[in-house]
Amino acid sequence: MSNDATVPPPYAESATVYDLFYTAAGRKDYAAEAAHVDRLIRSRNPDATTLLDVACGTGLHLAHLRSSYTVEGVDASPEMLAVAAARLPGVPLHTGDMRHLDLGREFDAVICMFSAIGYVTDPEELRPCIASLAHHLAPGGVLILDGWVRPDAWADSYRSPVEQADDGETLVVRLVHSWREGHRTTLEEHYLVRRRGDIRHFAERHVLALVPPAEYVAAVEAAGLAAEVEPDYMPGRDRVIGVRPR
Repeated sequence: MSNDATVPPPYAESATVYDLFYTAAGRKDYAAEAAHVDRLIRSRNPDATTLLDVACGTGLHLAHLRSSYTVEGVDASPEMLAVAAARLPGVPLHTGDMRHLDLGREFDAVICMFSAIGYVTDPEELRPCIASLAHHLAPGGVLILDGWVRPDAWADSYRSPVEQADDGETLVVRLVHSWREGHRTTLEEHYLVRRRGDIRHFAERHVLALVPPAEYVAAVEAAGLAAEVEPDYMPGRDRVIGVRPR
């Protein structure tokens, strides 16, 4: 494991290669994911016109959803938001912590995708965090919350393969070491990035909480929303959908 002093904050280094790593090798289909999210929202709120993406990252979901909604994004990483801003000129993007979010307005849909809620590792902060997301919903608004790996699906013996992506200009190689301590999981990611013959190495550490789906549901319901679960949106991960009464 790396010395903590040498490990930058999550995404501080990887933001510039994040899209390449997840799209070039086909690891994520953002267009299909956005289309599915749109269906989930429309089936519960057909007249939805505004959407907030919490932990929007580099803005790839917003790039697809902005054709159907007036969108905004928020993320804790300035580096990720810099990539999103270049992709989404004119879209309001905010630097903020989802645990204490208050934009002062409501949206017809609030989404928090790809397990970003897992970064809320203090159990005492989970309900206030989800309440802050729900606070941004207009009457009839829809919350889509993608959970981290279910506790019963976590595999301590998992050995990550060497992963890579290459667009002809940049080659990225990643190796991940992960472990569990109580309800927290740590992913230590090591990257090699080659550009024009220059090779750079960096490591990032991501700490996420293992939370049973029932706890997410209870938190969504405690925020005043009707909740349902879409199981296994990714293997071993569940999605919770909340709807604010009109």
